[in-house]
Amino acid sequence: MAILQKGDKVGIISPSNEVSANLIENGIKYLIEQGFVPIAGKNMFKTYRWMAGTPQERADDINDFYRDPSIKAMFCARGGFGAQKILDLVDYDLARKNPKPIFGFSDNNALQLAIYAQTGQVVYTGFDLRYDFRFGNLDKTEDKSFQDTISEAPQNINSGETVIGGTAEGVLIGGCLSLFRNLCGTKYFPDLTNSILLIEDEEEKTYKIDLMLDQLQKCENFDKVRGIIFGQFANCIIADPKHGSVNEVIKYFCEDLKIPVIKNFNYGHILSRYILPIGQKVALNADACEVKINF
Repeated sequence: MAILQKGDKVGIISPSNEVSANLIENGIKYLIEQGFVPIAGKNMFKTYRWMAGTPQERADDINDFYRDPSIKAMFCARGGFGAQKILDLVDYDLARKNPKPIFGFSDNNALQLAIYAQTGQVVYTGFDLRYDFRFGNLDKTEDKSFQDTISEAPQNINSGETVIGGTAEGVLIGGCLSLFRNLCGTKYFPDLTNSILLIEDEEEKTYKIDLMLDQLQKCENFDKVRGIIFGQFANCIIADPKHGSVNEVIKYFCEDLKIPVIKNFNYGHILSRYILPIGQKVALNADACEVKINF
């Protein structure tokens, strides 16, 4: 059964940075072309500091869409900074009783991980109405990935390079490393037991990536992680040669691991990427650099 049908109403939310209608015009047009009816949250175009309204206003839009049975999914307008500020204001009991998918990327990852941790609902990372359409049309790889996702078609994705060989199955968890790390020690951090971790980031110094991975490794149940998918680390900075490159950081991090790991998977702050289901069971074959998704 498809996640969305033609004619479905979908809510547009902005959990993070402020947004204007012109920034998401191409993304909204795409949703309409797919046969959906986009409905903007009542507070979506407000501004509070650098964000799209106060934390309460941004959370109200999400809660309103969970409450409205005619809304079948939510799409985040853009990323930026600040989604974690609304996490205490989302009505997770309401969300639990009215499950619907949330599509987003980057900073939206904080909201998505919290929804999964609190409700068990699958959310979809890798789709952004501003970032993905800033040059006009959606990239062909992402377009096909979107079509496969909303139709729940089985996917065999070949991408990346082997770091540690082997195979594993587990629930896909993660996304943007800095947002994932920010949730450590909170009730919004998901259980890592029997998981396949997904990790990417952008514009971070490599020593910070090293330290964030170290913190992640110290989280409860990291020893029960079944595999790791490192995506792209776009425009990350080597502040000092001794800090090493992203590839060197990954190498050191994986030295004592005995689970399948791949790197340079086609997910991250790049124009051509796959949309991936957080909270869904996937199969990782690190020898073949293949990720299988069966909804």
